[in-house]
Amino acid sequence: MKGLPGKKLYCEKKKPPKINFPIYHFHQADYRMTSLRPSNENKRFIRKYPIGTFIVLTFFITHVLNPIIVEGLHILFPGFSFSFPIAQLNHASLIAQYGPTLAAIFLVVKLYGFKGLRSTLRFSRLNGDQMVWLMVSVLLPLAMIVLSYSFAGVSLGVLYNTLSDNWQLYLLTIGGFIISAGLAEEYGWRGFLLPQLLRTLSPLKATILLFLILSLWHFPALLSGWKNEPLWPWLILSFSLAIIHAWLFFRSAGNLLVVILFHACFDAQYAFFSRFISGETLQNKPFHQGWSYVLSYAFLALLLIVITKGNLGYNRTKFDIDDYFGSRLEI
Repeated sequence: MKGLPGKKLYCEKKKPPKINFPIYHFHQADYRMTSLRPSNENKRFIRKYPIGTFIVLTFFITHVLNPIIVEGLHILFPGFSFSFPIAQLNHASLIAQYGPTLAAIFLVVKLYGFKGLRSTLRFSRLNGDQMVWLMVSVLLPLAMIVLSYSFAGVSLGVLYNTLSDNWQLYLLTIGGFIISAGLAEEYGWRGFLLPQLLRTLSPLKATILLFLILSLWHFPALLSGWKNEPLWPWLILSFSLAIIHAWLFFRSAGNLLVVILFHACFDAQYAFFSRFISGETLQNKPFHQGWSYVLSYAFLALLLIVITKGNLGYNRTKFDIDDYFGSRLEI
């Protein structure tokens, strides 16, 4: 406060203190904020380790996030439940089975954008050649289960009558497994993980590694008595199916509809026929159709490995990984 003779008092104006904002530091050139750097670091990490990120995210969604969501729904909506046992659909596995697909969609969008997501789905368009493989995906599981039942002592007449008398339930069962198995898993396993593994591994090695990861993902359910299936026969059958899935995926040039339908039809055969054909009539163990079921698929998988010389039908010109995802992955 200052004063002069004959003058009015006045207040000295002071400049407001300068405030620094360390979190939001602006650059004059492009006005980028340093607060965005952690997001860029995360993206670089995902680009460098897409396979590891996919595995962690898949296991997290299935074995951690799903129980939390289910419990939350029970608290918010007491008595909430639904069940379609023949297709293994129920409230307890609300998003558990969708772990691979949800993880894959997130990573594809993160790494390649929505353009990449559209690009992967573009490979599932159907033409004349694709329709052939779509029919194979439907008829092959049916032929394999008929063959295994025949080896186990069930007549073809019984199988035919079972199917013809209950064909509506048969189609409904396939539809249920399309939702609970095919759509839930295949975009993750074959749509994302297998092409990523192919960047550094041969088709056979990539398929074997995918089988190991998929088996670990299933282990908690197996150990809890899921479907009451013994471990070693399940592993033999699961490995055989991994080979067949990869072969169908490569031969159809990356068509997801083919492997989705094959996965659903395979699961549906056992669920459908075992509903009408008593397990007590079959002496073969460990499965309802016995070892003939396991060994039939194992023989087919071995045959595919030998015939394709371990290539499993993979053709780089028909299925280019960068073209599949819409762009090259830069680290």
